[in-house]
Amino acid sequence: MRVPKELELTYFDMEAHPGEKVRLAFVLTGTEFKDNRVKFADWPALKPTLKYGQMPRLIIDGREVYQSGAMLRWAGRLGDGALYPIDDEDMYLKVEEMLNLSDDMHRAWTPSLYTGMGRHEKFGHPKEWAEKDATVKLLRETFVANELPLFMGYLTVHLEQTGAFLCGPKPTIADCQWLPQVRYYAKGIADHVPTDCLDKYPAVLAWIKRMHEIPAVKKWYGLD
Repeated sequence: MRVPKELELTYFDMEAHPGEKVRLAFVLTGTEFKDNRVKFADWPALKPTLKYGQMPRLIIDGREVYQSGAMLRWAGRLGDGALYPIDDEDMYLKVEEMLNLSDDMHRAWTPSLYTGMGRHEKFGHPKEWAEKDATVKLLRETFVANELPLFMGYLTVHLEQTGAFLCGPKPTIADCQWLPQVRYYAKGIADHVPTDCLDKYPAVLAWIKRMHEIPAVKKWYGLD
């Protein structure tokens, strides 16, 4: 695949997985890119200038690209292409399965995320809604009690089979997508989600540790 001369990724100055997974793909393939991080105060002015009114945005040699899944798959083909092995049918299907499983988990979390962000009107609630905070608490505690164990159980099965990364002995774009998604829950960022919520899943914690021990990832997160 042609190596781009200039890459610029625009996303919020945070680890949320829509942008962070693409950053990690660049990091793991050793691809240089401009990491354009947007402050929340600057977002209202930037939003109308974007094709779909959303981030991330990737500029490849002057050409704008949108939709994080497309970016991730493209980035996974850089370098030796090992992050997204499209010519290995078995591995390709495993990667796609894990990407879609990640999307399922994101959908399960989204109502509590958006409600907590004050975007509860998307779910039919009035703008002035006295029960908002209590509902956020209930949604997130329910997610931690029911949905998180379900998905961490799925990851555990995969990791026990591979003994290494989500799809096999080497990381893929599936690992790039899942890592920031899973790290988020244990960082104390989300209200009503305890920082020890992953402690019951040793296989998942061991996988996070393996990812963190990859030199490029260790450097990216300042874990040296």
